[in-house]
Amino acid sequence: MIVPKKIIILDDQKIKWEGITDFPELYKYMKLYLEDIGYANERDLEQKYIERVKPEGKKQLEIKWHSKKKKSEFFEYNIDMAILILGMSEVEVERDGIKRKMQKGVFEMRISSYITTTDKWDELKGLQRLYYDLTIRKRIDEYKLELYKKSTGFHSYIKDFLGLRD
Repeated sequence: MIVPKKIIILDDQKIKWEGITDFPELYKYMKLYLEDIGYANERDLEQKYIERVKPEGKKQLEIKWHSKKKKSEFFEYNIDMAILILGMSEVEVERDGIKRKMQKGVFEMRISSYITTTDKWDELKGLQRLYYDLTIRKRIDEYKLELYKKSTGFHSYIKDFLGLRD
């Protein structure tokens, strides 16, 4: 078995929703979720953050995150997220007698997850490589299932925050 450099688990799993939410709160909780499961730290998570303000005052946000976790000396788990928000504006909402500022717009989030091999894998030669090729199959299946559970759990967490059914 030749182990591929990248094993895709989720490929752009999409959540698209139009409505009102507390986006700064959602942003914070998504970041904390990834930190809590050991995939992200404050410095390396955000790869891109672009905020454009349209003439009518509405905002467009483009955000890209890349988080990873070392699983073994040979493999890393990766969870990527792309966020696109169109027509975002501030609205005041009253809940339980309390007025709060929230955001209204079209929210789209795409989650991808994959397993990558480390440079250590490329250093294996001959019989050592053959041994790992033969023994790693079962482990890769376990890794795929584990990352699938983590990434779909993150997806469900976001949908739950937005009040959407899974």
